[in-house]
Amino acid sequence: MAMTELHKPRRILRQPRTTRRVTLNVDEALLENAKELLGTDSMTEAINGALEEYVSLQMRLRAVNHDLALTPEMLDEIRTPRTF
Repeated sequence: MAMTELHKPRRILRQPRTTRRVTLNVDEALLENAKELLGTDSMTEAINGALEEYVSLQMRLRAVNHDLALTPEMLDEIRTPRTF
């Protein structure tokens, strides 16, 4: 199954991508599930895609949980309908 544009993981970080060879013990069933969900064919694509998805999720969770320290007055101003 080829990776479609819809399923391609997004590059999260703007740093140049570096790679290295490693030896891993991987749960085969988990790997197959990840490959299917990510639409990838190879172990490398699945692992990299899963890592990118995890980083993206954690960044979104941090953004959602970030305390913006908005005062009630600031919230009222934000909620005020605008006219153009």
